[in-house]
Amino acid sequence: MISIRTVICSIVITVKYPSWCFARLFQVIELPVMLKLRHAFRGVRQFSGTVIAKVKCASCSIKLQDQDSSKPGYYTEPKKPLSPRSKPDIQNLKYLLFSQDIQISKQAAQHDSDQTTCTNIENAKTEVSSRVICKRCSDALHQNIYKSEEFPASTLNDVLNYVPKNSYVMHVVPFAEFPLHLNPSILKNDKLDTTLVLTKSDQLFEDKISVSKKVPMFMKQFLKFTLRIDSNKTFAISAMKNWNVSMFYNYFKNYTYLLGNPNAGKSTLINSLLQKYLGYKVKINSAGEINLPSKETMQEAFTNPKNFLKIQAAGVSHIPNLTRSAQAYQVGNKILFDLPGYSTSKSELRLEEIIDKDWLQGLRKTNLFNHRRMKQKNYESMKGTSQGGCYTVGGIFYLVPPKGSINQIVKYIPGPSATFKNVEKGIEVFRSCTSSSGTHPLSQYCGIRSVLSDKDQYRRYAIPPFVGSIEIVLKDIGYFLLRTTGRYEFKGLHEIWVPRGIEVCIREPLEKLIESNYKRYMETGGKEPVCPRDRPVISSLYEIAQNETDVLNTVKQLYLKTTEKDLSARRFVEDDPYDVVQDPENKKNAYWYYQW
Repeated sequence: MISIRTVICSIVITVKYPSWCFARLFQVIELPVMLKLRHAFRGVRQFSGTVIAKVKCASCSIKLQDQDSSKPGYYTEPKKPLSPRSKPDIQNLKYLLFSQDIQISKQAAQHDSDQTTCTNIENAKTEVSSRVICKRCSDALHQNIYKSEEFPASTLNDVLNYVPKNSYVMHVVPFAEFPLHLNPSILKNDKLDTTLVLTKSDQLFEDKISVSKKVPMFMKQFLKFTLRIDSNKTFAISAMKNWNVSMFYNYFKNYTYLLGNPNAGKSTLINSLLQKYLGYKVKINSAGEINLPSKETMQEAFTNPKNFLKIQAAGVSHIPNLTRSAQAYQVGNKILFDLPGYSTSKSELRLEEIIDKDWLQGLRKTNLFNHRRMKQKNYESMKGTSQGGCYTVGGIFYLVPPKGSINQIVKYIPGPSATFKNVEKGIEVFRSCTSSSGTHPLSQYCGIRSVLSDKDQYRRYAIPPFVGSIEIVLKDIGYFLLRTTGRYEFKGLHEIWVPRGIEVCIREPLEKLIESNYKRYMETGGKEPVCPRDRPVISSLYEIAQNETDVLNTVKQLYLKTTEKDLSARRFVEDDPYDVVQDPENKKNAYWYYQW
């Protein structure tokens, strides 16, 4: 029997979730019929009518255990159930600090206020308990207390072990940090059917139209011209603003895997799909069987959709490597897998080692991105000095413009900026900040840890010649726009000092590049490409010695060395570099080259 309340809620859900309601209504009324369906999964996997007991952390998907607090997956189960009127003892209070039972208590209290029975309270407890997370995740998510070694990195090969051959893969790349995070080997893998998904597009574009029509055309030509990849499979989306999420859902196929670096936006995308189509987690037992939620759990989708979505949501966190194994989700009539984020190597730099945790939280939390700043494009001015005056955000990098240049900086990286007499002075000030326990007058401008207390901890990079504006991208940190103003005159190369281990590159401003070239493409009837072919639009930077004085000639030599195996990309080989920079209009982006 279905209650009148369920029927009324079903009507409400029908209006709010029209693409979802009919399939889910069938599941609630006749769930046993659904449990008889069989779907192939790696050749042997199938749906089972038995719902397995909770054995994994709802946040990181690691197996839970209550025996050893020093090992992953540790959690504590309360000694007795918590009722809305009972006073928990000190042990239960300690558990409430990191477990989900405080949510259970709230849920039970809500049921009690609605004059529900004790049985319903226990049902609420049972349903919410499926959201139990381990102590490690709870401390990290709710108190920002964690050790980076507790979240070990996975390599690409580690993650690919979860993906069967010939599977559908979505390579998830945060568009705001393009081309960083883009892995050509995934797109070229003939054993995978791969589509490129550019997330966080709202951090670059102001409207959905550009993201829907212009970006895919640009990326198709970029992949073909730059990487020799002939692919028409690119989606640019924004899960935060719900841009193209419906289009994405209609495109991806059953049993699709999301593959990308940590914090690329995979879990946020999944949660956006779950909310739009009222999807849910499906559990996989040791035999490889995929199990649907219980009939009671599915009924909650109608009676309490807000709590249902909260229970089913993917674990979104500003902490990399939170997801430890593949997690499956039913979205509409399709299964979607969230995979652990992979790193280039297990030994690569962890930002937790060099950046203050509070600053890092601000850098990584997508919802803290300042969209107003993107629209207003407010800039800060910076003039190059003979002493090497520099601009920084928290000491995470130091930008050094050439003497006499006038520069405008539009910052899309959270945190206050500061300028110093030179790099040495900036490092000296922040060294004092990290040793003064927050009492230094400039502590609010310091975002680094004490390990970055020496100039040798930074690498000096020369930025190849450019005219007008560029965007400087730092991996897992963000980007900012740099614009030189006034009549062009070569005064020297810009430099940026970055901590060892942080990847950095430059690109032409993406929004302006795509918008202007798409307009030219339409005006010429497709004769002019959306992605330019006459010049590179992205480039790596060139590391130079700290005492190097002839920077321009050094950049040319490094450029020739970098391109020695890619002769088709070489330009201006015989030209004197000082002649090249005097004629920037005919020799755009000289010595630009991106090393994948």
